[in-house]
Parts: sequence; structure tokens; C-alpha cells
Amino acid sequence: MNVFCVDDDDFHRSKIRQCVEKACTIKGIDDCVIIECADGDEFLEKVKAKVPSLITLDITMPKKDGLSTLVRYRHLNPSVKILIVSSENARVVRRLSTKKYFSTDESKKQELLAKVIERVKTDNIEPGKLNSVLEAVSNLGLDPIQVAKECGATGFLRKPYDMDSTANDISLMI
Repeated sequence: MNVFCVDDDDFHRSKIRQCVEKACTIKGIDDCVIIECADGDEFLEKVKAKVPSLITLDITMPKKDGLSTLVRYRHLNPSVKILIVSSENARVVRRLSTKKYFSTDESKKQELLAKVIERVKTDNIEPGKLNSVLEAVSNLGLDPIQVAKECGATGFLRKPYDMDSTANDISLMI
């Protein structure tokens, strides 16, 4: 069983690793292989060689963010379980927001987000256009957790981790 832990922070990756190891022990799984990645691009490269049973995916990472990685991988493999990991939810938007888009028209926001998601899903990156789902979410003032749900996240883990409850949550997914 392959579990991918995708997070740019070494400390958080090690905590997730410990939680996954404990979850595998809870479930009696002996063949649990944990593959660590520091960003979405590294994950998308490594996942070509190993089929995951579960993925934990941080929202904010350099290069390819967690939401863009979720959208891209969901397109390639719609059935794998993906847990989004975040220390915050709407605060991510406030912290990253460049407020380039001020419309309050929700249908317009959804239309723009859908265009970005389609580009990311098909890996049709266009220079000079918004090509990051997290950046689009931030610019549009949307909730990244809600967008992750809409894009197919299976569940959510919140940092900091309580080892026992997080391992228990993960054991329900594997």
C-alpha cells in the first residue's frame, strides 16, 4: 500500500508520516510504503512510478500548490482518496490574496474559477493567465476548503496534529 505525503514543510511531513504509520498499525497493514514529496510537481512525477492508495496534500506549497495538484491528479485518477491538509482555511485566502478581482457576482467568480480549473486539469498552462487554483481562489476571495471539496477531496486534516485522532482519521481512509 502506497501513501503519498505531500507537504513542503519537513516537520509537517514527518508528523503526517508518524500518523500514517500509526494508522497502518491500527489497521494491521504491514506493507505500508510512505512516499514523501515537497510539492505538487514532485508528487506528480513520483506518482508515475507508484499507484497511491491514499494521498495527504498540503494546500499551500511552492511550485504547484495543493489545490492545483488535487485538480490535476483527480483528472488522472478520480478514485484515489485524497486528504487535504491545512493549518488554516479562509485565513489562507486573506494571507495570499492579491485582490485582483473585486466582483461580488458569485456566478462570475465560479466561471473564472472553472476556467482556471480546466486549464490545470488538462495541464494546458497558458503564459500570462492565471494557472494556479489556489491563486484563483485567493484572488476571488473563495474558501479553499470548500473549493477542495468541490474538486473531489475525500477529507481534511488540520494542523497541528493530535497524533491519536489524526491517526484514527487516517485509519478510516485506508
